[in-house]
Amino acid sequence: MSKRTKSILLSLLCFFVLVIGGKFYMDRLKVDNLYRHGFQLYEEQIATYLKEHYSGISKIEFSPIFKSGGRGEGFVYARIVPVVYDTYGNKVYLRNDGVLKMGVADYEMTAGIDLDFNVNDGSEIIYLRNNQKESISVESYQNLPDELKLNKDEITDEKMEAFSREGYLKGVEKNSQGSPQAEIVYNLEIRRVQGREAFEWK
Repeated sequence: MSKRTKSILLSLLCFFVLVIGGKFYMDRLKVDNLYRHGFQLYEEQIATYLKEHYSGISKIEFSPIFKSGGRGEGFVYARIVPVVYDTYGNKVYLRNDGVLKMGVADYEMTAGIDLDFNVNDGSEIIYLRNNQKESISVESYQNLPDELKLNKDEITDEKMEAFSREGYLKGVEKNSQGSPQAEIVYNLEIRRVQGREAFEWK
C-alpha cells in the first residue's frame, strides 16, 4: 500500500471519527437542553409551591439534575433534590435518604415530569402535573404558567410535615401567609451519576 493511499485512508478514518463524534455531541446536547428546559419548569413549580404555602422559609435551592442509568445518549432516569432552609439556619434535603423514618417519594421523572421528543419533527415534549394530577404540555413556556401553580402537593407536604414534626425544621408551617421573602436558587447543571451519588450530594 502506497504512502498516498495510507494517507487517504487515514484522512477518511479521521473524518468519520469526527462526524460520528460530532453527531454524538449534538445528540447529547439536544437531550441535555430538553432536560434543562423541563427541570427548570419543574424546579419553579416546586419552589413556587413551597414559597406560597409555607411560612418560616428563608431559602429554597436545588441540586444539580442527577442523571443515571445511561451514558447520556438518550433518555435516562433523572431526579432533583430541593433543599429548604428555615429562618434559624437549619436546612433539610427533601429526599428519601434515611433521615426520616418513613418512605417518601423523590422528585424524579414520571413522578412529576415527563420528557420526550416529537417523532415527527424532533421538537421538545414536556409535561408537568397540575392540581388534578393531569399531565399538561408546557414545552412552549419558558416560565411556569399560572395554571400549573399547585394548591396541594402531597409529596412535598408529607416531607415538610415530617421534617417539622421531628425538629429538623423550626418555625416552618403550612399556611396561606407563605414566605414571600424567601430566596430561590435554581440549578440546571446536569450531573451524570452512578450508584448512590445523588443521595450523597450535599
